[in-house]
Amino acid sequence: MSTDKALWLAAGAILTRAATRLAPHHIGLLAAGGFARASIVRHPRVRIIVAGSIRSSPAGDSNGPMVCAAVHRGGGVVAEPVAIERDRSALATMLAAGGADIVLIIGGTGPGCDDVAAPALAAAGELAIHGIALRPGETTGLGRTAAGVPVVLLPSAPAACLWSYELFAGRAIRRLGGRDPRLPYFSATMTTVRKLVSAIGMTEICPVRCRPDGGVEPLASFAETGLMAAAGADGFVIVPEASEGYRQGAAVTVYLWEYGDRRGGTDPER
Repeated sequence: MSTDKALWLAAGAILTRAATRLAPHHIGLLAAGGFARASIVRHPRVRIIVAGSIRSSPAGDSNGPMVCAAVHRGGGVVAEPVAIERDRSALATMLAAGGADIVLIIGGTGPGCDDVAAPALAAAGELAIHGIALRPGETTGLGRTAAGVPVVLLPSAPAACLWSYELFAGRAIRRLGGRDPRLPYFSATMTTVRKLVSAIGMTEICPVRCRPDGGVEPLASFAETGLMAAAGADGFVIVPEASEGYRQGAAVTVYLWEYGDRRGGTDPER
């Protein structure tokens, strides 16, 4: 019990719950309870490596700024992206460097002879997964360095890079920072006004437009128009790999670009 008569702490009282972002009043309560230290989760340190030509400025590449913004949104701390040649030994050297809680390599994840991100990760640690049933994002890779630091290989195509980040890297960064790993978007149940078509065997991210009557209609896919598919969309629907899509009149979960918690209100990343 505090000696401060203005603050009484009952025995067994909860001062702050796990997974709470500490504010000044939390610090005061912990101090009043006699706690000089508290176990905390810091902002994860994220290293971003752009595998391409060193003659290309990372700032001029759409993927670097896009991923940096997403990392900051999720509570990560990142320096400017580092651009290096698509060279296996150079990538392996970068992966061996310390100082990061997670490493993201953008580019070099495909099956081509100059795509060396996967072999570099295998040489510098462990390549656990290379290639997933996600459209866009088929050439995503996952693994870890020899020191056990998680690594996510992000495709170079901007739309694929975005969804590879959102569904894999973003979740990992939020979890490392003690945050909710789920997608940081409002979600709503809406009704399709036209059939939403998808191929069996692939989880597909489908851009959609919301109508004032509560209906939702599909737009041109990311496979057709790349990242521009997001420009006219209000959000997206995730079609699972076992589905051919959704019939007209089906109820679907729509994730909206506007950030907010699932009750409506504030950004869930705050």
